[in-house]
Amino acid sequence: MLVLTARDTLQDRVAGLDSGADDYLVKPFAFAELLARIRALMRRGRSAESPRLAVGDLTMDLITRKVTRGGQPVDLTVREFELLEYLMRHQGQVVSRETLARDVWKETARTTPLDNVIDVHIARLRRKVDRGSPR
Repeated sequence: MLVLTARDTLQDRVAGLDSGADDYLVKPFAFAELLARIRALMRRGRSAESPRLAVGDLTMDLITRKVTRGGQPVDLTVREFELLEYLMRHQGQVVSRETLARDVWKETARTTPLDNVIDVHIARLRRKVDRGSPR
C-alpha cells in the first residue's frame, strides 16, 4: 500500500508506515517519482506463491478471478469468490463462522452475528460449485 498525502511531519510518516503502509509519498510529488515507487512496490510484491489455487478438480485463478470445476466455469459473485478463496487456502482446517466474519466479511464489531448471512453464502457457493458435478 502506498500512502499519498499532504501530511508531512515525521510523526505522520511514522504513523502511516506503522499502520501498514509499504511506502509514504508526500504531496506535492513528481509523477515520475510516483510511477517509480509503484514499480518498486510491484517488484517487491512478487512472490513464489502461485496465482492459482486447486482442490481436486476445482481451480481458482487469482489473477483473472475465474473459477472452474472439472473444466467448466463457475460464475461467482465477488463475496462468493472471496469466501471460496479463503476456504481453499484453509483446506483441511476447521473454519468457524466467527473466523469467516472476521477474515472474509471484515466484521469485528457487530452486535449481531453474521451466522445466517454466512450460512446463505455457503449454501449458494455449494450449489454453484457442485452444479453438474457428480457427488
